[in-house]
Amino acid sequence: MALLLAGMFVSAASARGQSPQIFYETDGTGEALVLVPDWAHDTGSWFRVLPLLREEGRRLVRYDLRGQGRSGAPADGDYSLPAHRADLLRLLDGLGIDRAHLVGTGLGAAVVLGFALEHPERAISVTAIDPRLGWSSDDRAEWEQLLGAWERVGRPTLGEYTSVLAARWLGTDFIARNAWTVAWYDLMLRRQSAAALIESMRAYLGSGWEEAVPVDVPALLLLGERWEGTRNSGGLGSAFPIQWRERVDDGGAQPALDAPGELAERLREFLERVSP
Repeated sequence: MALLLAGMFVSAASARGQSPQIFYETDGTGEALVLVPDWAHDTGSWFRVLPLLREEGRRLVRYDLRGQGRSGAPADGDYSLPAHRADLLRLLDGLGIDRAHLVGTGLGAAVVLGFALEHPERAISVTAIDPRLGWSSDDRAEWEQLLGAWERVGRPTLGEYTSVLAARWLGTDFIARNAWTVAWYDLMLRRQSAAALIESMRAYLGSGWEEAVPVDVPALLLLGERWEGTRNSGGLGSAFPIQWRERVDDGGAQPALDAPGELAERLREFLERVSP
């Protein structure tokens, strides 16, 4: 019920003018805080943390990455990080937002970090939640195994992999304590285009961190306490000299879902430090 009520307080539309169309939601006033989801997640993945962030009196913007949720898939099949960054730029332009705090998880973290380096004049701050700046051979092999299995079994919806993916993102203990988790993920994964998500993941696996000219955009790196994924974040030090690293207690790869209170508190403290 809380999720349905939350949907009633936002305005929703599609950013038009270029392909693909980008679906977004926005509410509130004040400094803009833009939330960018992980691979295979949509605007609904912020539902547990949004009520806590609304208390801060900011304009909250969240959108679906190209090929995810209710955003369109690119006609040219381009799911590269530069293409994702271009979508974020035209979304900010379309909403008349000159500068914003940028927050991303996983793939979304890679998008906002690169965007802040490419357009530092548009970022007040950047928060990266469990970003991947590189892939270990084990991680890459695990994802490539899933992609290969998807092809072999007839390209089903990703709902066929709900249990595996949910356990990877949130952990089996959290799922056992929260009966809503698997059903919620199953619905989200089944209503998205599996083909688009698979192509997006292939592009993500092929991406890497490139050396960049340092910028003075304050950066916060948040790591989920229970997330055992690769945390190759060494390149952030030279790119973002103004930087903090913090842990989200009891959080996994998706703290907006499994540790929303802790995530909101970490964001609140950071934004108070860096807001103009």
